[in-house]
Amino acid sequence: MLKKAMLLVSMLILAACAADNSAVYLDTAAQLKNMQDADSAVKKYESTVRKSVHSHYYYEGLGDIYYAYGEYGNAVNEYTSSLRNKDASGVHLKRGDAYVKLGFYPDAAYDFSSAIEYGGENAYIAYAKRAKVYIELGKYKEALKDIEKARKHTEVSADMDRALAEIYYKTADYNTAKVYVQRAISEIPDDAGLYYLRAKLFYRTKDANQAIADYEKAVALKPDFYDAKRELAMVYATCPVSIYRNGEKALKLASELYDANPSSGNVTVLAAAYAEKGDFDKAAELLKNAADKEKDFVKQDDMRVYLHAYEEKRTINSW
Repeated sequence: MLKKAMLLVSMLILAACAADNSAVYLDTAAQLKNMQDADSAVKKYESTVRKSVHSHYYYEGLGDIYYAYGEYGNAVNEYTSSLRNKDASGVHLKRGDAYVKLGFYPDAAYDFSSAIEYGGENAYIAYAKRAKVYIELGKYKEALKDIEKARKHTEVSADMDRALAEIYYKTADYNTAKVYVQRAISEIPDDAGLYYLRAKLFYRTKDANQAIADYEKAVALKPDFYDAKRELAMVYATCPVSIYRNGEKALKLASELYDANPSSGNVTVLAAAYAEKGDFDKAAELLKNAADKEKDFVKQDDMRVYLHAYEEKRTINSW
């Protein structure tokens, strides 16, 4: 009887170990990131591993799959289930990343703070991640403190340099920001986002030539980079230095943006392009229709400032 009881206990222990073996779940999830869609990957995952509602790794693996396919809400749900089974700093990092993708920055800050409380190597990764969240929340002093803590324990990285450049950009210290973004570009020369950031820095310091070159580089690296296209179109349409304005290029970019999404922001760019080409009536018509439909009063007021200029046959020129 005693032997049977011991055998049963041993079997239960082995089953529990198998259920908690990260390789069974996380490695399987990592191999399923190139299937047709998330549903196909999840079905394959569930048919490959043994379902265990008590294993935090089981849910973490599901979260990894959903994250890989861009289904960040589902990823958050699965990571939350994982944390209910076992609180772990690595899962807090992953759920924080998913929250960032969703734009839920306070929730992301909570997860990164939780990872920091655990200590260890993940804490320094969490400091860097939380710094980026603080940037989005406008907490620049806190972001700088987090980056300094991360830098003391990890190698200088392009991601940290990018984060510092973003902080200094948003605090209008453009020359310092340039130093960091340039260093990041040296490490990651094919990152469209870095060229986009540097372009904005050049334009804020009234270097239109370099700004245009970087905006064009960003678009070349990432053809669907709509923010870069929008900024570039506005430079071509509104740059105070006339030699850099180009109505044809502005209109081409603005038309692509408007066709993809006829938002008020894209209408503003399109109207500016028409104005630069001298078609003030078309510019005014577009902007008036958009302003009448706009529910955001701040945006509406900005649009009417442009509209007034076009009605007077004037272009908008601004840095």
